[in-house]
Amino acid sequence: MNQIGLYLKKIHIILERRRNYEYRDYDLTSTQIDILEYLYFNGSEKNTLSDIAAFFGVQHTSVIHVLKILENKELIYRKESSRDSRCKAILLTPQGDAIMKKHLGSSASHETLLCAGIPRENMEILENSLRQIYQNLQQAEKLPELHQCKSKTVC
Repeated sequence: MNQIGLYLKKIHIILERRRNYEYRDYDLTSTQIDILEYLYFNGSEKNTLSDIAAFFGVQHTSVIHVLKILENKELIYRKESSRDSRCKAILLTPQGDAIMKKHLGSSASHETLLCAGIPRENMEILENSLRQIYQNLQQAEKLPELHQCKSKTVC
């Protein structure tokens, strides 16, 4: 069994559970929180649907549904982009901004918890290793072999 992949999956599940619990009073999921945090820390008229999808490495359709929910909760709004009249900038409402300001320490406390017991000199190695794993997976996704059947049998 792939131990590294297994640990990454288990870590992801625990982190998502913690984040969902922390934002339960706002009826927000971890995916919704991710987008709100992105908008908070990258707040500008450059935040379009395409920008958000590219940042998270997902398809537009994965983002559209979440944005609609956040709009219905009045945490974000869209406005004409100065960059391109065909695009709409996605921005936090004052209510969305307030939620993010109230919970700014959550990300820092998560990172402190994640890194507890890891010597400072190993942190750069860990970060570089995780970045390399991510890049390896991104590169493998782009390989045409993954999308073609190599055998003569039915795929």
